[in-house]
Amino acid sequence: MRVVRHRCLWLVASLLILCSGSLTADVAGSSDYAGFQRFPGSEIVDYRTENSTIYPLALGRMQRVTGSVSASESERLQGHLRRITYAIPDGFGAEEVYNHFRSQLLSVGQRELFACQGRGCGSSNYWANDHFNNRILYGPEAGQYYMASTFQSQSNGEEVLGYAALYVVRRGNRRLYAHLDFLELAGAQAEQQRADVLTTAQAMQLRLEDSGVIVIPGISFDDNDVLTEDQGLTLLADVLQRDALLELHLVGHMQEEGDGQGQLQLLQQRSLQRAEAVRQRLVELGVDEDRLEAHGVGPLAPYCRPGPCQQRIEAVVR
Repeated sequence: MRVVRHRCLWLVASLLILCSGSLTADVAGSSDYAGFQRFPGSEIVDYRTENSTIYPLALGRMQRVTGSVSASESERLQGHLRRITYAIPDGFGAEEVYNHFRSQLLSVGQRELFACQGRGCGSSNYWANDHFNNRILYGPEAGQYYMASTFQSQSNGEEVLGYAALYVVRRGNRRLYAHLDFLELAGAQAEQQRADVLTTAQAMQLRLEDSGVIVIPGISFDDNDVLTEDQGLTLLADVLQRDALLELHLVGHMQEEGDGQGQLQLLQQRSLQRAEAVRQRLVELGVDEDRLEAHGVGPLAPYCRPGPCQQRIEAVVR
């Protein structure tokens, strides 16, 4: 009887050891994202995928406005989403973990679109429960880091382009977590969507430095060519204030829908009027008028990068 009892105790102890080992394993069906290494000793505690979803890429601090929680700036994008949450072993700092993932995301010439830390990111509660939909990421504001960037990887021998969101937070119980959202863009959409993300002054400045021209986002005109929306000009003015040597041509483009025959002079005049309105608004925002020149070419330059082409204002480095 005593031998049987000892054998039972041994069996129970062995099962406990096996079970305790399984508690440290990744959640079922999860994996690291291809080409990205987890922080040493960490484990995946939450893993989700969503196919062909609309994703709001946060490009500003999280806030509540008129009862709705959202980032102060964001870009809505469509793609395949993979969400990975890691539990980090004890003894490491949030900044160390953040830099581990950040350095990988920004390799191969990728771009940081927005970053914040601490209270500058807004409410951790909003990030955890409203944006990432994962309450395990809720912690004190002082212990959080966030970055949005482009990313590039390889999958089955093919290049994958998209956007990534990195969030690191230390909870009130001192446990540290790192969360990654990878939004994969499909085929031809990849370069097209990535080309259009100019919703921060930093992203706009990088594009101007890289290609020398942008289609100014966030502006619109009424039928009388009066400027009615100028959010993008606030960003552009910020870029010009950051770089005191930057000078721009503001080039108005207009294409008549239909045949448009015989209207060349009219379209050139209207496109110049719109470019002048943009120039005047930038001067009102504090930009030296000598750094800006307005031009109107009407329909004479129909090609543009992905984005609105019929009626647009381009900023071209002078």
